[in-house]
Amino acid sequence: MSPAGASGSVFDLDYASWEVRTALVAAGFAFYLGVFLVCHQLSSSLSATYRALAPKEKVFWDLAATRAVFGLQGASAGLWALLADPVLQADKALGQQRWCWFHVTTATGFFLFENVAVHLSNTFFHTFDVFLVIHHLFAFLGFLGSVVNLRAGHYLAMTTLLLEMSTPFTCISWMLLKAGWSDSAWWRLNQWLMIHMFHCRMVLSYHMWWVCLRHWAALRASLHPAHLGLFLVGLGLLTLVLNPYWTHKKTQQLLRPVDWNFAQPEPVGGRPVKANGQLPPRKEQ
Repeated sequence: MSPAGASGSVFDLDYASWEVRTALVAAGFAFYLGVFLVCHQLSSSLSATYRALAPKEKVFWDLAATRAVFGLQGASAGLWALLADPVLQADKALGQQRWCWFHVTTATGFFLFENVAVHLSNTFFHTFDVFLVIHHLFAFLGFLGSVVNLRAGHYLAMTTLLLEMSTPFTCISWMLLKAGWSDSAWWRLNQWLMIHMFHCRMVLSYHMWWVCLRHWAALRASLHPAHLGLFLVGLGLLTLVLNPYWTHKKTQQLLRPVDWNFAQPEPVGGRPVKANGQLPPRKEQ
């Protein structure tokens, strides 16, 4: 993971340069936009399930796959920072690494892509997921602050990326659900792993609070007050609202496999909702 010995690699760029950081933010945006488009093309060609989805569900499918790819990047970077990198372990408030600069900048590009995609989708399909909007807004502004501030340490930024550990499992869960595999052992196993990842996210958020309290003076000295305040408010929302809410919803989904994103409200007559979020046809009398 650490590219310390990789001479001439992307990790050896001059990250003090605005041009380099801006270019990598743009590269992150372009890369994940490409993942989104490639997923659409491949799914249209290879998946009958995808072709049968409504347009807004296709967008959600492609976004889920894009988030899963970013989740692999974030989880690997975050695990290395949490468990292995000696520089970040030695100074959790001010420690920086060149490989972290790469992930900070490209992650900023990803969160910019997410904000654009979510707002365009909400506008086009007349939907609005307030928790998702808040989550991605805080993520983008927080990482943008780390791109701008050359003094900001990288440990908390990398552990924030580790929170993406759940996204690959969320993607698999939703795709299997739409394919009608909610009764399979594979779907239940993935659901258990996903719920476990959400519990790990909660534990990780408590660790991040501990790091903030332990290194409070250094964080105040290195971060702009607005950036530090944004991070603390975002971490507070994640700890007290978002993580518990999402953990609760995913646990409910294990017990009742329903697509909460697109399920229609159950009518007064009480007809059950199918696993793919659609109402079954009414029987002829």
